[in-house]
Amino acid sequence: MKRYQHGGGLVEGLVSLTILSVGLLGMAGMQGTLLQEGNESRARMQAGFLASSVLGMAAANPENVGCFIVNSAQSIACTSPDAQAQAQSWTGQVTGALPGAATVPPVVAYDAASGQLTVTLRWQMRGDATVHNFIAATQVSATL
Repeated sequence: MKRYQHGGGLVEGLVSLTILSVGLLGMAGMQGTLLQEGNESRARMQAGFLASSVLGMAAANPENVGCFIVNSAQSIACTSPDAQAQAQSWTGQVTGALPGAATVPPVVAYDAASGQLTVTLRWQMRGDATVHNFIAATQVSATL
C-alpha cells in the first residue's frame, strides 16, 4: 500500500505552486491596470489645471482676449506682445504635459457675441486609440 503513495507530496507541491503563480500573475496584471488608471487620472488633472490657467490669464487681461485664441478658425487682433507670449508659452506647456497633445493640439475659441471663451484640451494615452477631451469655458468681456 505504501508504494502507491510515492510522489503524492510532489503533486500537491506542484499544484500549490501553480495556484500561487496564477495568483501572482493576477496581482501583477492588477498593478499594471492601476498604473495605467493613475496615468489617465494625472492627465485629466493636468488638463483641468492647464484649462484653468489659460482661462485665468484671459480673464485677467480681457482687453487682449484675442491673444489667447489658439488653433481656432477665428481671429481677433492681438495688440499685446506679453499676452501673445503667455499664450504661446501655455501652448508649449500643454504639449509638454499632456501625452499625445502634439498630434491633437489644444483649441481656445472666443465667441464675441456672448463673451464666452472655451478651451478644449485633447490628449491620447500611449497604446490607446481613444482621444480624451477636457472642455472648460468662462465669460470674458473684451470691452471694458
